[in-house]
Amino acid sequence: MENLQENFNEVKDINWNEAVVSFYVVKRRLANREAKYEILQVNVDENLRKKLRKVANDKVEKSNQALEYDFNTSDLDDNVLGIATEETDLKKLIDSITAEEAPETADSYEALIGSWIYIARLEKDEQILYSVRRVSEGWTTKKVSQLINMIFDNNMLVDIEQKEIFRIDGKVDFFSFNDIIFIADKKNFETALNFREGMERNRDEIVKEFKETNLFVNADEISNLVGNNIKRLRKLSQVKKSGYYKKQHFLQSLKQVNEAENWGIQYSEDGKLIVTEDDIETILTILNNSRLKSPINQESFDVDVKHKFEQAQ
Repeated sequence: MENLQENFNEVKDINWNEAVVSFYVVKRRLANREAKYEILQVNVDENLRKKLRKVANDKVEKSNQALEYDFNTSDLDDNVLGIATEETDLKKLIDSITAEEAPETADSYEALIGSWIYIARLEKDEQILYSVRRVSEGWTTKKVSQLINMIFDNNMLVDIEQKEIFRIDGKVDFFSFNDIIFIADKKNFETALNFREGMERNRDEIVKEFKETNLFVNADEISNLVGNNIKRLRKLSQVKKSGYYKKQHFLQSLKQVNEAENWGIQYSEDGKLIVTEDDIETILTILNNSRLKSPINQESFDVDVKHKFEQAQ
């Protein structure tokens, strides 16, 4: 993704503590692996707006480098991962928020029960940041009914010092700015935006491509061996994203290096890849070009997460 760090630096240059804040809750239901969303705008008092600004601004300030999103898990520390907003379900949520017909406004505490995520929309000098957080399980509990008078007053969600059931904590899972999502918590991001189902769709799509290109003797075996295994789904989605399998010179080199290095990848007599339970992990690793050799001591490594080295000028 081009200019990823430049875009994130632009986010960091803005003082979001001075932004105008709007607040939304989102409910979700799944049907045939597809998520359907319902968005409600929620009136919030100025104390809560101030906290929402601070939570977003503090997280932006604390974050350092923006790296391109990788399906394989990595420890982010204070870095963020970048992915195009349009590649996720957040795009349809933002479209609903900015539609000519604005989302309905929550008019009772019952309307908030069962919320899936909440979104703070921050606007400063016509620049807009969407700050997103998965809600706690407390938002679905029946204990809410015991706190009606404390947390919902005159159709407004208010900030109170006591521990309330509709808890707005001090964390952010991901932001969206200029059509790019910057991910701070990868696990919550993937859960919130139905990303596992997206990886399953990737599985089905790439197996279809394998069939069309006759890359494998039996491409359906890839689908069977990957199944719903989250580790393999991640690897296969990364294979699809990197796209090495579409490059003929890569596939030709793979066959040559496999023989030279004795990797054990099997081919049929007509040159198609054979995949079994014994070598599915190797196949996924190789197709993602993740078996690397150190130029220092010639040791080879299988890596789950890699970042392309940019030669210093």
